[in-house]
Amino acid sequence: MKISKSDYYRNEMDIQYTPPAAMQLGVGLGLVEYIPFQIRDSFVSLLSLFRPKSSDGPKRRNFPIDDLADKLDSTTEEKREFWQKDFGVIMTHDVDTREGYDYGLSKFVEMEKQEDIVSTFNIVPSSPAYDLDLDLVTNLVRDGFDIGMHGLHHDGKFAFLSDNEQRIRIFDAAKRSMELNLPSLGYRAPWLHRTKKMVQYLTEAGFEWDSSFPDTDDSTPGYATTGSRTIFPFYPLYRDGETWKQSSMLEIPVSMPQDWSLLYYYKLSEESLLRFWKKKMEYIKSKGGVAVFIIHPDQEDFGHPKHHNAYRALLKIIKDTDPELITCSDLAKRWKKKFPPISS
Repeated sequence: MKISKSDYYRNEMDIQYTPPAAMQLGVGLGLVEYIPFQIRDSFVSLLSLFRPKSSDGPKRRNFPIDDLADKLDSTTEEKREFWQKDFGVIMTHDVDTREGYDYGLSKFVEMEKQEDIVSTFNIVPSSPAYDLDLDLVTNLVRDGFDIGMHGLHHDGKFAFLSDNEQRIRIFDAAKRSMELNLPSLGYRAPWLHRTKKMVQYLTEAGFEWDSSFPDTDDSTPGYATTGSRTIFPFYPLYRDGETWKQSSMLEIPVSMPQDWSLLYYYKLSEESLLRFWKKKMEYIKSKGGVAVFIIHPDQEDFGHPKHHNAYRALLKIIKDTDPELITCSDLAKRWKKKFPPISS
């Protein structure tokens, strides 16, 4: 198929992912899983001191706003009309740790129910940190919450695996999702670590949506200055031999900076962090896109009780902007009806 300029940037065709060798060594030895989060997050803060300056060379992406793909896309105005309100908001939670699963998840559900909000929880189906409780998953779905697969494991190894090993992990994650009897197949890559084969394997495994591409990323090690440069869902492309094919899976870009990034990489106070999110959300509202949050229920992030008041404040800020609140799975179903993929 012919590749447009917007396709070129949305699918990061101008970028080669380069996770650092030191990270490969660390995850290969299993160090990442056993380093206390206080040390790990201090290391992330240290990395911020070495963040490339704008004068250090050409920037592949701007932060916190880079919607070049939308400016190049002739269908952007049509996409703005999708929403029942001015824009959409999706709250998602990646459940990485035992504390996040045992404690933070239920607290987030409690706070969100108070604001009449339902969110998407991305869970690790084969985690050494926690065992999935089928009753918990069933009750979440019954109450309107959404469940996606957060990889198969959260060990940081995915980007360093062979193509076949990546494929096996993705297909196993799909199998676990079906065993849990989830109403739809959704995915988010652990650490947002994407590979050039990931979209193909997710498509072949039958996933209906993915939310692993940020609109713009300034902090993920090995993935800084990457992103899809869009605040709208899209159908990603993958290479099949010498040609490009459009996936039937919907990509839902992560258009809001993650909590850990603002807490540890940018070292923002809660007040500054809330202002940052509000400003970006207001920008997305002005463009008619979708604001996709990742707020972790884990102890080192917003799952810690000390941040619960800030999370309540964020939920109220979201409600005050009057968006259409939706989950990843519901968005995928509706978007595909209004804007069907070419393959269908």
